[in-house]
Amino acid sequence: MKTAQAFHVYVLGNLDQFGFTKLLADLGLEAEPLIDPGQLVRPALVVVGSDQAAPEGLADITIKPPADASPAALRELLRLAMENIALKQEVAQLEEQARRLHRQFEELNRIGIALSAEKDIAKLQHFILMTMRQLTNADGASLWLKTVGDHDEPMLFLASSQNTSIDNTYQAFKVPVDERSVVGYTVSVGTSQIYDDAYHPPAGKPQGGKGFDAQFGYRTKSMLTVPMRNYKDEVVGAIQLINAKRRFETHLTVDSVEAEVVSFRPEDLEMIESIASQAAVALDNKNLLDSIQALFDGFVQASVTAIEQRDPSTAGHSGRVEALTTALAKAVTGLGAGKYRDVHLTEDQFKELRYACLLHDFGKVGVREHILIKAKKLMPGQLEVIQSRFQFVERSVQVKYATEKLEAMRSGRGSTTVLDEIDKRLAEELAQLNQWVQSIASANEPTVLPEDKASTLEFLSQQPYYDMSGQPHPMLDPQEFRFLSIRKGTLDPQERLEMESHVTHSFHFLTKIPWTPVMRGIPEIAYGHHEKLDGSGYPRRLSGDQIPVQARMMTISDIFDALTAQDRPYKRAVPVRTALDILHAEAEDGKLDKDLLDVFVAKKIYHVTSDR
Repeated sequence: MKTAQAFHVYVLGNLDQFGFTKLLADLGLEAEPLIDPGQLVRPALVVVGSDQAAPEGLADITIKPPADASPAALRELLRLAMENIALKQEVAQLEEQARRLHRQFEELNRIGIALSAEKDIAKLQHFILMTMRQLTNADGASLWLKTVGDHDEPMLFLASSQNTSIDNTYQAFKVPVDERSVVGYTVSVGTSQIYDDAYHPPAGKPQGGKGFDAQFGYRTKSMLTVPMRNYKDEVVGAIQLINAKRRFETHLTVDSVEAEVVSFRPEDLEMIESIASQAAVALDNKNLLDSIQALFDGFVQASVTAIEQRDPSTAGHSGRVEALTTALAKAVTGLGAGKYRDVHLTEDQFKELRYACLLHDFGKVGVREHILIKAKKLMPGQLEVIQSRFQFVERSVQVKYATEKLEAMRSGRGSTTVLDEIDKRLAEELAQLNQWVQSIASANEPTVLPEDKASTLEFLSQQPYYDMSGQPHPMLDPQEFRFLSIRKGTLDPQERLEMESHVTHSFHFLTKIPWTPVMRGIPEIAYGHHEKLDGSGYPRRLSGDQIPVQARMMTISDIFDALTAQDRPYKRAVPVRTALDILHAEAEDGKLDKDLLDVFVAKKIYHVTSDR
């Protein structure tokens, strides 16, 4: 037998005419009579006699050998049937895994959006705990934030807590960051902890729950504690979930804990850790906003770091744009002739321009991460889902042709010519499937989409395949087809709009800062760095003198750096000369300020970063 699974073979009816018992023994298998279909142990194969019907609900794992089947034919029939059952089981597992990953991906997107949108700290903490409890069916949860004690020792502060079965469990207190408590131990070691029973922890780890239980008349059993990491990968707190339940709505009592509480699932751990990190970033961003006035200059630098760590592919971009724009502004200030001979920036204005440049992309923190760092046209995980789907289709094709060959042999039409012709059609169909998969993988790359690839994608979006129940589905679902059909780059129109919204996010953020009078132009300068002189820019479609001259300088620097950056995953860097040619073409079309660009080139401002 090729299949490695331990099959249970059940018989229904009289199969003695086949010498069935001896045949199974030769195969290392043993049959048992099918008495109660409800007690059937899978993976299983049911063999019925010619005068019997397949048991209700078991038709997909039942075979009825022909009355005149030879031992060799019966052996082959058994082999194919068992391989088919094993294949169905494997496909079902793959489909369930794909569904689970897709659900997790959607949930993480929803949570990321909500975390980014919520500004109220109390509501944010409540949302974080409620979301994690719903995902794990946890009865209770608590959120701990790192702080310092009276003697500057590291402590954990209980910021928020929830419990379905007990009201009013929150009490403000601190615990040391050490190995005496589960949360302290988690933060100390920086890794997640799963306890099946908090009273009986793994060897070398602290016990948990008894003090809480004694106070509230509760029984803590299963426990999951995850560290919260911010965008700098620092552990800034922990989230603790207790008592995973069979049903989220269940209210626990001490007596019902044993029956209703289950262990937390290890396969959910990665998602919970991701949410904890997103929560840490959301809380950290809120704290940064609250401390802007007191830590102004330091906050600017920290904000730039936050942007670049959230999107590592643009690391250094804000600093390079600041260096280029500042150099261009100094060159313009020193001009004695030309359109900008009267422009003389003061030291305060240079500082204003510097901060505007450093913070011009800060609004990217409001762009969903999968869009911000999207290196391919499909979202992360989607290509793997498509490949799994095609593997299922490939298996289905193989089963189809194997069945056709079997029928041919059973009917006496199984000549070498007929079987070779079937094998030829199988090979052709498998080759076509492989070609389609390669076309999808190629279309996923951030390059201009050729017409032949576009037509193939459109065909696959309409070409059906059939699932195990016979229901048709398109080879590419509408979302996959939309993403793969992106003509250039990796973002579709909706995603591009969201990416472009970072300018508005930057402006709204900067207007909330109480700038001094000499710095009050910062929001407007940053707001205009994607505007074009002909009104074709965004987000406000400004034109001409509506755009501040500092913003026009930044636009040239921003485009130049984007073109020459070496670390963008979605495009190749272009040489400096090519970048300058592109800028000149934009200026000739009336989009960029030609006079400023002439200074940028004549004074070789581009060497400020290209020589680094």
